[in-house]
Amino acid sequence: MICQRCEGLMVLELYDDLELGSAGYEIPAWRCLNCGAIVDSVIAAHHQSTHKIEPDPLRLQRLKKLAMAT
Repeated sequence: MICQRCEGLMVLELYDDLELGSAGYEIPAWRCLNCGAIVDSVIAAHHQSTHKIEPDPLRLQRLKKLAMAT
């Protein structure tokens, strides 16, 4: 897997689930060897829900104004 932040190599690691205490529960997550970014299923789902695919209409309007001004 490749890191979305720095395009570095990511490796799969197991992390302790601190919500369940130290009862031996582990969560798989990807860690970037370059920048240290950690991505698990919760983080990946949050990124998908918060990052818009379609452009922001207000931003497009501002870009049009800038293009017309030059």
